[in-house]
Amino acid sequence: MRRYWIACLALAVPACGHHDLGDRAAAAADRKLTPAQLSFLKFAPVAEEEAAAIADVSGTIEFDEERTARLNPPVAGRVIELLVQVGDRVEADQPLVILDSPEVKAAQVDYVRAEADAQLARTAAERAERLRTARAIAEKDFVQAQQETRKAEADFERARAQLERLRVAPGERSSRYLLRAPFAGTIVERKALVGTEIAAESPEPLVVVSDLSRLRVVVRLPERQLSLVEAGQVAAIHVDAYPRDFPGEVVAVGDVIDEATRTVLVRCTVLNPDHLLKPAMFARVQLKAPAGRRIATVPLSALLSDGHHFRVLVRRADGQLETRPVEVGAEVGEAVQVLSGLRVGEEVVTEGALFAARQLASS
Repeated sequence: MRRYWIACLALAVPACGHHDLGDRAAAAADRKLTPAQLSFLKFAPVAEEEAAAIADVSGTIEFDEERTARLNPPVAGRVIELLVQVGDRVEADQPLVILDSPEVKAAQVDYVRAEADAQLARTAAERAERLRTARAIAEKDFVQAQQETRKAEADFERARAQLERLRVAPGERSSRYLLRAPFAGTIVERKALVGTEIAAESPEPLVVVSDLSRLRVVVRLPERQLSLVEAGQVAAIHVDAYPRDFPGEVVAVGDVIDEATRTVLVRCTVLNPDHLLKPAMFARVQLKAPAGRRIATVPLSALLSDGHHFRVLVRRADGQLETRPVEVGAEVGEAVQVLSGLRVGEEVVTEGALFAARQLASS
């Protein structure tokens, strides 16, 4: 909250505990202000309004991890050719880097050997079948021939699957491996250099591809706002570079409160078809409440605080003031949501509340 922290500091009394403050508030309920003192105050009713903009917070634009790929080859090798630069737009399946890999060559050799062994085993099995029909072979030799065929077929399938995983055509007789883009996007990082030796499944990506047409915006939302935020809500994202807002959507609300900041991470997505928004940009994010959501509010200036609890001054039917503890929720523009302690239509002091509280406490 912004304004009432001033009231909080001004109301702090040396050597007074929480119980003292509560006793003072209770005693003040029976004290009165003079008509002249009341004339200095301004009042506003507890309003019921639609919660349109429930938060306006800072955020950071990031890559959408669901549309970002950090690519490494599944085999060891040496980089021999670079096909893209940082900033290039690429299509799905487009080659990015070419490596020379002994593992690719070995996979080709395994495939040729497994194919030959499978063919030989099938021939032997067919011969054993004919000999068995002619009763010219022992049953155990026939069974062994069948088993050898199944084993050879399994080895052949394994060798073929390895070539399919490497995207290498059988019989190509090449040791080249092509690192390809898994989807259309933009090259946002390239650490590969010609001549670099790469280990299989290296933790450092050679190339990073991201679809920048959709980005992620991460904000830290004060815990008081959480009751009005849920996945699917509309968000408006603004950056200093452009005079307009970009439409977004809340996709996830965190489950853990940061104990230091009393905030929770909220993740939004924003469409970026023209690539105007850039990762690492700072943004202002305005979260919109669901249509038709109505809440009771009072102006922020009406709140008084002792640093732990909030209260307001309410005008009674006889015109005098009553101190009322309240529970507050989300800030909505220049107002704050009231969760309990007030009824819609009751009037609260909005200007002069600190003065009135002091007068009640000292009278």
